[in-house]
Amino acid sequence: MIQFKNVTKRYNDGMTALKGIDLEIKEGELITLIGPSGCGKTTTMKMINRLVEPSSGQILIGGKDISLINPVELRRNIGYVIQHIGLFPHMTIKENVAIVPKLKGIAKDTYEKRIDELMEMVGLDPSEYRDRYPSELSGGQQQRIGVIRALAAEPSIILMDEPFSALDPISREQLQDDLIQLQEEVKKTIVFVSHDMDEALKIADRIVLMQGGEIVQADTPDRILRRPKNDFVRTFIGGNRLNESEQLTVEDVMVSNPVTVSLTRGLAHGAKLMKQYRVTSLLVTDKHRHLKGIVTKEMLEEQYRNEDLTLQDIMKSDVPTILVGTGVADAVELMREHGLYSLPVVHPSGLLAGLVTNSSLIDALLKQI
Repeated sequence: MIQFKNVTKRYNDGMTALKGIDLEIKEGELITLIGPSGCGKTTTMKMINRLVEPSSGQILIGGKDISLINPVELRRNIGYVIQHIGLFPHMTIKENVAIVPKLKGIAKDTYEKRIDELMEMVGLDPSEYRDRYPSELSGGQQQRIGVIRALAAEPSIILMDEPFSALDPISREQLQDDLIQLQEEVKKTIVFVSHDMDEALKIADRIVLMQGGEIVQADTPDRILRRPKNDFVRTFIGGNRLNESEQLTVEDVMVSNPVTVSLTRGLAHGAKLMKQYRVTSLLVTDKHRHLKGIVTKEMLEEQYRNEDLTLQDIMKSDVPTILVGTGVADAVELMREHGLYSLPVVHPSGLLAGLVTNSSLIDALLKQI
């Protein structure tokens, strides 16, 4: 999707910000560019929408050299979220989010419907918030609007420049969770600049760790934790994280109260629960809380018009599970093997104990520091 080919950036004062980097970012991937101050991570990100031009090398999007694309047109097709949000204070929330769709000539009824959908996705009731002004929202709510503004014109690429760093820790953690959930639904290509390794480990599909204008290691969070390339990487991530986490069992990292639903409930009830708890799947249990299956958002949407069906009729019953007392490393391996974002934890009797998720795994790792 995005390719950097031997890209260098030298400034007039002689400083070299990037030293011939090569990087490929896959479609639908959330990568985090991270490293110490001055490592080149922000420069790299800003080259994607030509806010910074390379001194040499080539950057391709979808196989096309971006130096041949008009910068204004390029930026209208790339979402951009910045640290200080940048909402226009004299415009309502709806007007702020509608700016790029208007510039692109998207029909009003189309983009207004999209705005409402996006606001619901991030937990802001459109009827309550769309006509408010930025000053009437909290910092966390404003940043949510900043994120959905970047999504409003349906760009395939989103650039995020330390978007949560100015927020308080609670708001920041909530927005990280929101981003993970949102990415599961919209599957955009997201390039996220951060200075916080904890944040990168939590949200990224792949972490690109930089130093002195070069890429030191580009890998999944799990592989970086397990196989840091050198002492710089080991020091930057905190070398004791994985060793200590390997002593944990799934009970230490699981969500103990995942969203569940009864076998006999209808599809409308399932849809309501998903919206209420902002999840994309439900664990289906019997009256004794034995796990019977799973229902995803896609399953519901496919069968929703059939009012005679219950969740038992459409659920997937062949669900990978893991037993209580199992080590975290085994859970990680099973999730990777099946491509899972979450893994139910059960007792030998089939009684549901909890749910291991990507977020709960990372949270547990961070608590070991």
